[in-house]
This record gives sequence, structure tokens and C-alpha cells, in this order.
Amino acid sequence: MAAELDRQDLFYPDLQVEIGSYIFTEGISVKTYSCRNKPYDWGKVIFTNEYKPEISLPEQSEIVIKLGYSGVLQEVFIGTLIKGYDKCSDMNEILFKDHMYKLEKANITACFKNCTPQDIIKEGLMIAGIEKYHLSQNTYPVKKMFPVYSKNMVQLLKQINAAWGIENEGFFIKGRFYWGTAPTQEEIPEFEYGSNIISLGRGMDMWELVTISIPSMQHSQKIVVNHPKITGIFETEKVVFATNEAGFLRTTIYFKGE
Repeated sequence: MAAELDRQDLFYPDLQVEIGSYIFTEGISVKTYSCRNKPYDWGKVIFTNEYKPEISLPEQSEIVIKLGYSGVLQEVFIGTLIKGYDKCSDMNEILFKDHMYKLEKANITACFKNCTPQDIIKEGLMIAGIEKYHLSQNTYPVKKMFPVYSKNMVQLLKQINAAWGIENEGFFIKGRFYWGTAPTQEEIPEFEYGSNIISLGRGMDMWELVTISIPSMQHSQKIVVNHPKITGIFETEKVVFATNEAGFLRTTIYFKGE
């Protein structure tokens, strides 16, 4: 059954960005992209000019973006800076990826014995510094020997799929790594014409629905859409959180449908 979205203070969403030891609640704008068919999620934070000479951030600093209402915040993005930032930078923005960036940086050379895919992945995640994960509970044959020669974790996941003849995807959602499984969706958000749909249009191959800030949204979730242009239950392909030109936080949801 579709869940009706809470309307409390929807015009005044809260934003908090934690980067390294800094915490920002104003003077910034954000944009994050999360797509089911991309190897990683990414985004950027733009600072107002007065912050620029005060900020110094090394590469791989942790970033956590939180959105919410009435002081109740939810993590919508957890990731890593892909380039350091200091006052000498010509830009007033920083770019970041989710923790697939850490998997790209983790180099593994090992020979695994009497192992399953889960055994290998757990070891690789430990090397990459990833503590939160949820792996498929499916049972796979044990391999007596599985050599790995100078592969990062992204390459290793492909090698595992090829060796076991499977097509499991690995991705991060809100800082947790998923392989061969996905988070359970407890509620299905409902988007209504004349209520919480700001705009709805169709691009080349997907619908683009703009709504208020919805911190719980993520790709691969089901949504209900009731609109004169299209009605039904759909699966999200991509979700973008962004501060628009007027300074308001918006969620843009992309989905396929006739």
C-alpha cells in the first residue's frame, strides 16, 4: 500500500553537510547523483566565497550529506573526496564519490583457498576499510584455489562474477555496500498531481519527476505516480538531490514508463 508523504514544514527542509572536521548548515549548495546503472554515485558541494579561504580538506576526506525536516535528519549520501581542497584552489566547489572510490584504491594480491565469493569479498572490503556491508545469502560452490594478481576491488568483483558464472552487482547506498542484494523497501512513496509533484516531463527514454526534498528516496525503489500524463507503479532509475537557483532543495526522480 502506498505511503502518504508527511507534509510537515515541507517548504523549509534542513541541510547538513559534514566534511572531515567541518559541519556546514548554510552558505553551501549541493548536488548528488545516484543511478542504478552507474558504477558509483557522485556529487558536489559549492561554497559561498567567504568560506573559501577558511577551508582545508585532504583527498579522501569523509563526506556525509544529511537532509530532513524540523531537525530530524537522514543520511542521503556518504562518500569520499576525490581531490583535496584548500584556499589555493581556483574553484569554490568540491567533488566526491561514494565509497566505490575506496574500492578503486584498494589493491589486492592474494591466493584464496577453499573459498566462496562472500569469503573473498569480505577480505577485500576489509582491505578497503569498508565495515558496513550486506552480501547475498545465496550458496555458491567452494573453489579450492582462487588467485588474484594486483586487482582493485572493482576489478575483483568482475573476476568473481566471471569465475562463478554469475551477474551480481555491487554498489553502495548510504555508506553500506550491497552485493547480490538490495535494501528492503518498507514504504512506497506516492506522488500526486496538484499535490507534491512540482513538474513532470519526459526526456529521451525516461520520465523526470521533480518534487520536494525526499531524504528517503534512492534508486531502484518503487514509487506510485498519479498524474494526467502517466499513472502507475514504477521503479526509479536515478535520483538527484540538488539545491536549485532559488536556494530550495529539490529531489528529481527518473523512471521508465510508457
